[in-house]
Amino acid sequence: MSLDTICGKLLNLPFLVLMLFLSVLLFGDSVCLPIKSQAYAISLLLKDVIVFILPLIIFSFVLNGILSLKNESIKVVLCLIPLVCLSNFAGFWISYIFTSPILKTGIVTISKLAPQNSLIPAWHIELIPLIKNDIALVSAVVIGIVGNFIKTNMLDRISLLLNNIANIVLKKVICPVLPMFVLGFIIKMQYEGTLTLIIREYAMLLGIVAILAYGYMFTLMFFLSEQNLKKTLQKFKNLLPSVLIGLFSMSSAAAIPTTIEGSQKNLQNKDLATFVVPATANMHLLGDCFAIPIIGLALMISFGYGFPNMGQYFIFTIYGVMAKFAAAGIPGGSALIFVPIFENIFGFTPEMLTAITAIYVLFDPIATSSNVFGHGMFTILFEKVYTKFFKRIELRQKI
Repeated sequence: MSLDTICGKLLNLPFLVLMLFLSVLLFGDSVCLPIKSQAYAISLLLKDVIVFILPLIIFSFVLNGILSLKNESIKVVLCLIPLVCLSNFAGFWISYIFTSPILKTGIVTISKLAPQNSLIPAWHIELIPLIKNDIALVSAVVIGIVGNFIKTNMLDRISLLLNNIANIVLKKVICPVLPMFVLGFIIKMQYEGTLTLIIREYAMLLGIVAILAYGYMFTLMFFLSEQNLKKTLQKFKNLLPSVLIGLFSMSSAAAIPTTIEGSQKNLQNKDLATFVVPATANMHLLGDCFAIPIIGLALMISFGYGFPNMGQYFIFTIYGVMAKFAAAGIPGGSALIFVPIFENIFGFTPEMLTAITAIYVLFDPIATSSNVFGHGMFTILFEKVYTKFFKRIELRQKI
């Protein structure tokens, strides 16, 4: 039974999530606090379970992907890192170029955040992963590349076994619990008034972030889809379940399994998805390339700072691209690693640093969902660039 069949039996995940969201929005106030706390606790547990088994999934998928690439594995890795840096760099500059004229007018201002209610989980059993995702990733890459040179059947059999186990976990464990996983976070957002606060206080800034991030990625996907709108919409539809998981869970890491599944539908070489998505899930956070700079630039205007020129912003961008390799796909994780960058380059005060972190957490659903969309879009970009670039090299060598 395929993952599509399982999700189909769940009445189609995007539709079900939408129904859950509307139900909580309309009837959430009538649900008593203990039930909300229990639902949130269950979602946290499910999230911890997903994060706990994520290193296994990353290791097995990346190892299997590398081994399937055979002699191409080194080329793939060498192509991947520069393309990630270039994509993040482009995101930073698109956000700067398009928002500068708007922010300089002063029509977007940021005020202090009002204290919000906080939903406390009824209980919390924390599961700590045995190994970190980056260790699993690097180990799989190294073992896979070495294995392609050694060419041992035993490693292929082990890789196939681990890949089968990972797929069973996805189909039998993760996919069936996704609706319950999302529900608790929707309840939390409704109880804490996050959505209404964003709409009331930061609607314009949030709109700028969402329009720019999604608009840029849709445009890029449109050109990657041979400028065919129907193909573009179909590819986005394939990624929609993972985008919704990112929206409500605020964790790009938790969306990795469904992002892989959606990306495989969008690629000719499906093996690339099992490698590229886990490998870039933390270091290619394209939505953050829009959310973090835009919030930071708006704060500079609101606090009376001079708007940074292109030279200053270029330095910020270089540090930002490097900082992406230390990012974590958890709520608010990206903002935290940018705190010292804003402080050292733009001279942010402690009050401004607190504000950018707090506002980013409010924007995190949109930022994370666009991060996940960016993961799926990047796999298409990578396949196009890798295929064209290395086919040209091979052709020249033959000539």
